[in-house]
Amino acid sequence: MSEFLLGASYYPEWWSRDEWEKDFEMMAELGLNCVRMGEFAWSWYEPREGEFNFEPMLAAVDCAERHGIKVIMGTSTAVCPAWLYKKYPEVKGGNVHGHYDFGGRKGQCLSSEIFLHYAERITEEQTKALGGHPNIVGWQLDNEPGFPFSDFDACCRKGFQEWLREKYGTIDELNKAWFTMMWSNVYNDFDEIDIPVNACEGGWTLEVQLDYRKYFSFTFNRLLRIEAGYVRKNSPGRFIYTNWPGANWSVNCFEGSEYLDLAGWDNYVGQPNGDNYRVQLRASMEHSFDRRLSNGKEKFLVAEQLGYTDANTPPEVIAAQTWLNVSHGAFATVFFEWRTPNGGAEQEYASVLGKDRQFRPETYPVIRKLSAQIKGIYDEIDDAKTPSDVAALYSYENSWGTRGWVVDGPYDEEFFNAYGGFKNSLKTDVDVIGIDDDFGKYKAIVMPNHRITTPEQADRLIKYVENGGVLIMNTECGNRDEFNKMRDLLDPGLFAELCGAKVDSSISSDKLKKQTGEDCFVIFPNGKARAGETVNRLVLDTAEPAAEYSCGLLSGKPAVTVNKYGKGCAVLFATVGNDVYFYEALADFVKDRFNLVPLLDADDGIIVSSRVKEEKTFIFAVNMKDKAGTVRLEKPMKDIISGREFEKTARLEPYETIVLI
Repeated sequence: MSEFLLGASYYPEWWSRDEWEKDFEMMAELGLNCVRMGEFAWSWYEPREGEFNFEPMLAAVDCAERHGIKVIMGTSTAVCPAWLYKKYPEVKGGNVHGHYDFGGRKGQCLSSEIFLHYAERITEEQTKALGGHPNIVGWQLDNEPGFPFSDFDACCRKGFQEWLREKYGTIDELNKAWFTMMWSNVYNDFDEIDIPVNACEGGWTLEVQLDYRKYFSFTFNRLLRIEAGYVRKNSPGRFIYTNWPGANWSVNCFEGSEYLDLAGWDNYVGQPNGDNYRVQLRASMEHSFDRRLSNGKEKFLVAEQLGYTDANTPPEVIAAQTWLNVSHGAFATVFFEWRTPNGGAEQEYASVLGKDRQFRPETYPVIRKLSAQIKGIYDEIDDAKTPSDVAALYSYENSWGTRGWVVDGPYDEEFFNAYGGFKNSLKTDVDVIGIDDDFGKYKAIVMPNHRITTPEQADRLIKYVENGGVLIMNTECGNRDEFNKMRDLLDPGLFAELCGAKVDSSISSDKLKKQTGEDCFVIFPNGKARAGETVNRLVLDTAEPAAEYSCGLLSGKPAVTVNKYGKGCAVLFATVGNDVYFYEALADFVKDRFNLVPLLDADDGIIVSSRVKEEKTFIFAVNMKDKAGTVRLEKPMKDIISGREFEKTARLEPYETIVLI
């Protein structure tokens, strides 16, 4: 698709038909060319069991077409109609308090065979009725898979037991994997297994939690796979995706790539304001993740994004965020939402239009200009690729294996900061990859907190270094087996020989500060950064120290080491904690030590990315700060957005984007 899709979410079932025409006319006037509809319309389509009526949605699609607005249609299984819940209460999931009551959205039990039957039926009927419409260009499956983050009802319990039986085969194997001899937690049969949401002390062990999170992910992928099959059958030629709330949250999106054409996500990363631009590095990470999840197409959708700004945020931020999407490979950005709902759970939710159903005077010209600018250059960059020398390695098992039922927990926060620090410091493209991906095309891979590692996975990473790669990890890596049990090895576990160093002792940074009266810093050759939440003392074997601690008995002791191994090197950092500034300092060191060349020499706050097409490189520079910034050039370059030509430097106004060739 050579046309960038810039649109908004719209719910025709909320409004009378005589309002649709004006809404789509105004979308076209604003410069929008697509709309996302239908993901919550089940009771509109099937108000009573077996009574299907898709004519109103067909009329809405026709209305959009008359105004040049293409449609992305959503399957409607993210809600549960009242008649289905009344007849079969088990279709609703539950939490620690019991079954959910009817009302709201989501909460269906994806382990319920009855729900799966009716979900399959409505998807089949919907795709048969709507799938042939020429104005429907793509399909979104369900909505934000992974919400809510728990399901603890009876159907889920039974499904979990069956999943465990298939995985382990015998109860003895499960007992061994879960280390159940502790406290006599031994099972005699799979039907004795509960989801220990209300267990006594220690009941929700790391081993049980990891398997439950895997099962939870499995249930969503199972439903979406079924829906994808009906879309392919009844609406061929349209792209298929789902809008992950974030690729890292609750569902294994690597598995989702098996049945989706593309990935999409809902970009609710906080809008930048002033110096807090680093929040946008989270969006950069999600973009890179979704690019990886799109089956080699290297393009993705931003399925939801704010189309307005609060009273203290300049409207130009909307354009900057959208250009950041484009710079990483987005072929669509859909604002949420077009109109403010008058009632319901999201009444007064701010939208592209004001509550008076008029354009917002400050954002209107920004979106109009943005639409025209993207339209003016998109043919040049469509189908471009992003060649990256650096990657950050993500693991769902390690996210789910951290203690507690959390989203964006310790592993994820560490990963965000590692990605963001390297992206920001290196001023280049950074991929997000999984443990089964091809490591060989990267000069450097950063891998924080990869505790759960099989021997086979460790061997692949070690061979990557032997063949010339640079692997950057902390001391937490390689210390747990596939079931989330600790190994009888000193950290960094399976990687100790590779790193040429081991952990001798540890202390929290808070305790260290109480003892010494000062913060602990890591001193690099060209700067320093505050140490993380945990500080480890290393004993070196073959490694050489590269940075040192600053306080207490650790003062002068190695905090970062480099170990040559084969043709490559392992970089080990002995501090653990969620600090993007530490990762920026670490990336600065890696950049200098291993000659990682930035795309541009750019001021702080300018996020730099590239796209390559037919041997032409397009370098995007997005200024996410409220102050002007500068990029310094090694040769004359031209901004294809404005047509301006630059000799040695290019100045970017606050929240301005340039695309240099």
